[in-house]
Amino acid sequence: MERSSVLKPAMTLVATFGVALMGPTSGVAGAKPLDPVINTTCTYDQIVAALRIEAPDLASALDAHPEAQTKLREFVALSPEQRRARVDQRLNAHPEWRTTLEQKRATPQGQEKEQMLLRIADTCHNYA
Repeated sequence: MERSSVLKPAMTLVATFGVALMGPTSGVAGAKPLDPVINTTCTYDQIVAALRIEAPDLASALDAHPEAQTKLREFVALSPEQRRARVDQRLNAHPEWRTTLEQKRATPQGQEKEQMLLRIADTCHNYA
């Protein structure tokens, strides 16, 4: 099986965190609906624990892919400002990703993922 297809489910989580940073429109001043995700003070372990409850299939996919775990762990370890900068840097380097992410975010599945991220951000502090 091709490496990219093996990592796809777990990388979806990492990419979804990137979508969270974009908000409804990039570059708009003020709070974005998903600021709780980018501003989380939860640890990687707390996020994964919440993920196991809110999205067990995605948690299982993440468990199966150490590379995706590492990427998510590194991302969560950054400060909120560094997280925003990292995503902006990647999206500026690959403008087609921004378009794709915005299109996916506009779908019912994208809205479902957004709500899942908000639930994780709202509940991750409940996990040790």
